[in-house]
Amino acid sequence: MPRLQPLYDTYHDQGFEVVAVERKRDTERAQTFIREHHLTYTFLQDGEGDQEVVRRVYGVRSFPTSYLIDRSGRIMYVHVGFEPGDEVEIGKQIEKLL
Repeated sequence: MPRLQPLYDTYHDQGFEVVAVERKRDTERAQTFIREHHLTYTFLQDGEGDQEVVRRVYGVRSFPTSYLIDRSGRIMYVHVGFEPGDEVEIGKQIEKLL
C-alpha cells in the first residue's frame, strides 16, 4: 500500500485516483497503518455478507488485487498480488491510460 502513494502523488493531478478497500473490517488497525505511512488516497471498508462488494460484486479472490479503470469505467488492467518493484509496471500502465 505505501508503494502506491508515490504513484498517486505523481499522477493525481492528471486525474489518477487510488481507492483502497480494507476487507478485514479492522478499522483501528487500518487507520493506524494509514497514519503511520502518511497515505493520502481514499480508503473504504468493505461490507459483510450480502454487503461484501469486493468478493461478491467484483469477484476478487486474492488480495491485494489492483485494477486500473478508465474514465468510462472499463477495467483496463488487473494486477494480482504486490511484490517490491511491481509499482514500476503499474506506473507504466497508468501512463498508457493517461
